[in-house]
Amino acid sequence: MKALLALLLVVAASSVDHVDAARILAVFPHTGKTHFLVFEPLLKELAARGHEMVVVSHFPQKVRPSATWTDISLEGTLPNLAGVINLEDGGGLHPLTVAAWDFWFVTQFGHYSCDTIYAHPPLKKLVDGDRRGFDLIINENFNTNCFLGLVHRFRPAPYVAFSSCAPFSWDYHRVGNPYHGATMPNTFLWLSDEMSFTERAVNTVFSMAIRAYQALVWDRDAQRVVEKHLGPGVPPLIELANNMSVMLSNTHAALNRAKPLVPAVVEVGGIHIDQPKPLPQDLEQFVSGAKDGVILFSLGSMIRASSLPKENAAALLRGFGTLKQRVVWKWEDEAPGPVPKNVRLSKWLPQFDVLCHNNTRLFIGHGGLLSTSEAAHCGVPLLGIAMYGDQRTNLAAVAKAGAGRSLPYSTLKNADLFLKNVKDLLEDPSFQQSATALSERFRDRPMSPLDTAVYWTEYVIRHKGAPHLRGAARNLTWYQEALLDVFAVVFLCLAAALYVAWTVVRTLLRLVMRVGCSLTGACDQKAAPKKKKQ
Repeated sequence: MKALLALLLVVAASSVDHVDAARILAVFPHTGKTHFLVFEPLLKELAARGHEMVVVSHFPQKVRPSATWTDISLEGTLPNLAGVINLEDGGGLHPLTVAAWDFWFVTQFGHYSCDTIYAHPPLKKLVDGDRRGFDLIINENFNTNCFLGLVHRFRPAPYVAFSSCAPFSWDYHRVGNPYHGATMPNTFLWLSDEMSFTERAVNTVFSMAIRAYQALVWDRDAQRVVEKHLGPGVPPLIELANNMSVMLSNTHAALNRAKPLVPAVVEVGGIHIDQPKPLPQDLEQFVSGAKDGVILFSLGSMIRASSLPKENAAALLRGFGTLKQRVVWKWEDEAPGPVPKNVRLSKWLPQFDVLCHNNTRLFIGHGGLLSTSEAAHCGVPLLGIAMYGDQRTNLAAVAKAGAGRSLPYSTLKNADLFLKNVKDLLEDPSFQQSATALSERFRDRPMSPLDTAVYWTEYVIRHKGAPHLRGAARNLTWYQEALLDVFAVVFLCLAAALYVAWTVVRTLLRLVMRVGCSLTGACDQKAAPKKKKQ
């Protein structure tokens, strides 16, 4: 009887959430593979639920997921970013300079992609030839607004923005969400949510500067490209951006710290994470046979670990050889020196599967959000070496949770210091305890990240854009949102009141003095002039 009642409740709930099959355009123009790994599960699940998917990306499916799936491939239009970062070029710059460079590079790459992709014949065919329209557009929220021109082209379809990293400081305004520089670190900086006065000042000024750049340069450049390809009459891109229905964010409060979020910002951190798979037999033997545990060392897909100067890499190898743990190191080229028996070099690794192996004791990584989320999910302490983008902020959040430590890139060139930090994390049980607690918080949710993303995506379709989820602040200018106009009026009123009070007091004092003088006659007495000495 209980089983029947539970089944009826499930059926009733599914009927409430039901949405007719929709035609959905998904636009993911960035060429980073790890970005698409975040989006792909949602797209496939929507296709499995019967929605017709038209997917614009650099990563067409090798096997068509369903009969309702159509790829518009962007392959070959932009450079592949895998392995483009060379460790020989890193280090030596002030973190603020690195943050400014990262922001400039990301936005420039986004602008460069606009003209190239809009001119791509398959996309032009879609823009010029499609007459059926779409019920929803899902757009990557990253380094350019130019592809919001497609939202205008296929109006009145609402659109959902999907961010593979923590939202940028300018993103929050699009759904009327407050951005508080005192507690919300800028994605490009190295800060946590608890900042000193200097850090708050840096965070606020940096965020204001890049938002001004976005309004004065970035969006204007993108607007010209959009009008070049779609013709005049395209509304300002910021107006299209402010019409966002929901922003899906690859974050979670347990890892990325709590923020004040309006209902239109939906956190789905870890959406790419599935169940761990068995390791290849040889790797399983190496990992399982480590009686003191395993260290995983991987710097992601964009960084070539083998570009580390040979003498530094060889020093790290020798250092790893002194550890009682085994080390699995993602290394793309020939070994930089003799490989100790407890070290295994591999050009490719099933990173998540190794991370979640019950014998893994430490993860040495670059702090990318996917890797950081996987470490949090698996409950493994993280020793991070940030190189670019959001990695510094991600590692600051891990350190704040007590589940790891962040090191500058220069530490890789100091084997003794690097190994000291490795041993600290292995020998201090508090790091493992904090990582386990973080994992429990990260996993404990009423719905899985994928189910959450699907629910809110279909919610937007059911409720015709769901404008009620957005805050009214999106209709305010920056000075209105910051209440500067209110503070200015209050200041003027206080200044006027003080001036009136001062004038009244001064007048009363003069009047009192005159009355006093008239009563005493002192006002009429004048001092006799002194006689000059002869």
